[in-house]
Amino acid sequence: MRKWNYAVAALVLPAMLLGGCAEQLELAREQLGLPVEDKRTDDQIISDFLTAYQEGNFEAMEPYFDEDNLLRLFCQGQENGGEMAEVYKKVWELTKDFTFTAEAVEGKEAWGEVTLHLQTNEIVSGIPGAMWSAIQAQTENGDDSFADLPGWLGDALQTGDPIDEELTVYVSHRSDGDRIDSSACREMYEQLTGGFYDYIDMTMTTCTAENDSYYVAAQGDSIVGMVETAVQTEGTEGLTEEDVQAYEDGFQAMTGVAAKAGLREDGSVELRFGVDFDQASSTALANLGVISDRVNSYGGYLSLWSTVDSFKADGMTCETNDFGSGAAPEEE
Repeated sequence: MRKWNYAVAALVLPAMLLGGCAEQLELAREQLGLPVEDKRTDDQIISDFLTAYQEGNFEAMEPYFDEDNLLRLFCQGQENGGEMAEVYKKVWELTKDFTFTAEAVEGKEAWGEVTLHLQTNEIVSGIPGAMWSAIQAQTENGDDSFADLPGWLGDALQTGDPIDEELTVYVSHRSDGDRIDSSACREMYEQLTGGFYDYIDMTMTTCTAENDSYYVAAQGDSIVGMVETAVQTEGTEGLTEEDVQAYEDGFQAMTGVAAKAGLREDGSVELRFGVDFDQASSTALANLGVISDRVNSYGGYLSLWSTVDSFKADGMTCETNDFGSGAAPEEE
C-alpha cells in the first residue's frame, strides 16, 4: 500500500509543479483511474440531462438514473427492440421538442436544488379510453384487442394539452457519481415524457387453466384492466339464448364492466368478463368476487404479483409479457 501511495505522489507532484494548474491535477487523477471532479453547477447538470433527452442521447442520460428510474427502461427499450420499442420511440418523437430553463436556487446549493421551468404537452389523455375500448372489444368479440397492449397503447398517444410548470428538482451528489433522483424528481420525469412515465413499465400477464383464462394489464405491480374467458360445462342443460342474454343484461348498468355470454355447439356456455379497474366500483367488484377472490389487493392497490401467485396456487400457468421493455421480472 505504501508503494502505491508513493507512486501516486510521484505522478501527481510533477503535474502540480509544471505550472500548478488544476487541469494538470485533473489529468493526473484521470490517468490514475481516480474520480475526476465534475465542475458543472447543478443547473448545468439538469440542463445537460434535458438536452440529452431532446437529442435522443440516452447514453448520456443513463449515468444519472437510480436503479428504479423507469426512464432506464424507456432508454434501453428503444435499443432492445420488441413491440414496446416502437411505442417508446413515438413517445420521444412527441415530447422531444420541449423548452426549459434551469436555475440553481441560491443558498440551497448544498442540497442540489434547482428551479426548472418546463414547457411541453401531455400526450396520454387518450390512453384510459383506448384501454377501455380494447377491453370492450375483446370481451365482445373474443379477439386479441386488449391482449395487444403495444397496439392500443401506441395508438392512443397524441399531442394534447400544454404543460407549463415550474418545478423544484434536485441533483444528488454521491460517491459513485451524481444522480437525478427518481423519487424526488418524479414530477419532472412525468412532465418530460408528457405524462407517459407512469406507463413505461406496463405489462400484459396471461394466466390459463382448463376452461379458464385471464389477460391482466398492469402498471408495475398495479393491475389496471382484465379480461377473463371461462367455459362453463356443468349445469348448462336447457339454457337458451334468452338465458345467456339475461347474464349480459345484468352487467349493463355497471360502469367499467363488460360482459358477453354465448351458447356453444356442445351445450356449454362461454362467458367473457372485462373490467377497467380505474372505472369500476370496488364495492361492486368485491360483491361479485372479482376482488379478493380472483384479483388480490396489497397495500391499497390491486397487486399483479399477489394475484399471479394466487392463480399459480390454483394450478394456473402464468406468463408476463413486457413486449421487449425489460419491465417483467425474471422468472425464479
